[in-house]
Amino acid sequence: MKTIEIGPNGMEEHIVRFKDLKPKQGNYESLGIPNEAYEMLTAKTLYSLLAPSNAEGSHQFASAIGPDNLSLTIAECPPGNGPMLHTHMKTHEIFFCLTGEFEISWDSEGQHKSILKPYDMIDVPPGVTRAFKNVSDQTGLLFVIIMGNDQADVSYTKSIGEKVSSLYGEKVKKALEQHTSMKFTA
Repeated sequence: MKTIEIGPNGMEEHIVRFKDLKPKQGNYESLGIPNEAYEMLTAKTLYSLLAPSNAEGSHQFASAIGPDNLSLTIAECPPGNGPMLHTHMKTHEIFFCLTGEFEISWDSEGQHKSILKPYDMIDVPPGVTRAFKNVSDQTGLLFVIIMGNDQADVSYTKSIGEKVSSLYGEKVKKALEQHTSMKFTA
């Protein structure tokens, strides 16, 4: 098998510089989703490093396109911040703590918990309800890896959907379901 040469310019297309990343937030307002509603369900700031080449719609915020079934994101969370309990039914979600400390909770009510300190990792299997929250007193960075063939399988409970509707209106809930991978069916 013959190797390929791509040189510095060719390789530059495959390099993602953190300083050049644009956060995912703020990009949904034109679709009827206020930042506050989006951030209620996700980390305060999400930086999409790599989107899977086979995932529809996820390319719009990614800095690079990678192999099928793999996405890489950095979640930046101020103290106390993180997404609400949610489920990925068909994908593994792997959390790797870069800075800060993150409480990972899981199962139907988030009744089980573990703390990740820098360089700790947890692999949450498909179908397990989970959440994470920065429990340190500094902004934390969590490296998030999602692996699986259905990257748009994020589901929150119906009660969280009702909470979104009561705070932001039914139109915002429907916009979240239409323009993101979020559903309220768990």
